[in-house]
Formats: sequence, C-alpha cells, structure tokens
Amino acid sequence: MRTRIKICGLTSPKEAAYLPPSQVDFAGMVLFCEKSRRNITIEEAAEIMKALPREIKRAAVTVSPTLAQAERIEEAGFDVLQIHGSLDKEILSKVHIPIIRAVNVQDRVPLFEEHPRISAYLFDAAAPGSGKSFDWACLEKIPARGRKFILAGGLTPSNVGDAIRKVHPWMVDVSSGVEYDGKRGKDPDKIKAFIHAVEEAEGK
Repeated sequence: MRTRIKICGLTSPKEAAYLPPSQVDFAGMVLFCEKSRRNITIEEAAEIMKALPREIKRAAVTVSPTLAQAERIEEAGFDVLQIHGSLDKEILSKVHIPIIRAVNVQDRVPLFEEHPRISAYLFDAAAPGSGKSFDWACLEKIPARGRKFILAGGLTPSNVGDAIRKVHPWMVDVSSGVEYDGKRGKDPDKIKAFIHAVEEAEGK
C-alpha cells in the first residue's frame, strides 16, 4: 500500500503550487494557534485552498480548539480537522468532518481516544512543530486494529525512508523538514526530495 504524504504548515498560496497532486495527498494549515510561527488566519487559509489542486485534501491543524473555532473550520471548507492538545467532546458530536487526533509521544506508548469521528491518529514529538523526532520503536507496541497511523515529528528527506521501513505508517507528515533554512516558507526542492525519499522507500 502506498504511503500517503501530508505537507503541513503552508503559509501562502505560492506554496500550494509546490505540491504535485499525484504525489501529495494532504496539505495542512495551522489555525487558531498564535504561538506557532506557521499560524495563519481563516481568510489566508481560504486563499491557499483556492490555489491547491482539487485532488489534495485540506487539513486544518489546531491546538485545543473551541467548538466555535471547529465550526468555522468546517464552514471554511476544510476536509479534515487535526486536533492537538485537548478535544472538546462537543466537537465530536457537532462537527461533521473527519478528525485526525494528534498524540504527542514522550517516553511511553501513548494512549488515545476512540470515536467514529476520529479517522486517523497522528503521532508527533513531545513538542509539536519543533522539528524533533521521537523513538519510533514505541509505535510497534500499539495494536493496529484497523487504525490509520500518521507519523510526524522531525521527518526530513534524509530520514523519512528509514521511518517508513521501520513503522509502515499510513501517512507521513512533514513541516519543518521541508522548509528553508533560516527563513519562513516551504522549500520546493526539499519537498521534491521528501517525495522522492518516500517513493524510494517503497521501491518505486
């Protein structure tokens, strides 16, 4: 099965053009998270979504969103809502788009919630957005039971192939690993290198 790719933390419509729809499956945008250097407004996200190829799904990335924020995300046309931090139970019953539940991994096998609205679980480093990885071996102890696992946290073109061979995730998620050195924004050459590394790991 092909490993899907999510490029996260888009901040401008220009970056949407860097994502080939035949190889990238999801594009992530950080919303309602002022601490993040990748945080954008709903209005800015709307412009990015207009520029994205239709084949690429739009993911809103949030930390402990309120119900009102989640409803604004759904109204804006996002395909999926990725939630770090706490999850308001009202969101599960009142927001209708699928949810990716992010779990920050430390030195233990993480626990995670079960709900039909949760379509996938994303495993990230203890400090999300830091560009740091974690010990992938802990994920081998988690029973799959049909769950979709997404691997994030410190992935780069140089280590994503090893990660795929060790963990076999449903999808890999990258943000800082495909950004320019020393300035904001995605580097199209690093995105190409990341995609190539994923395909190489699958023997393509």
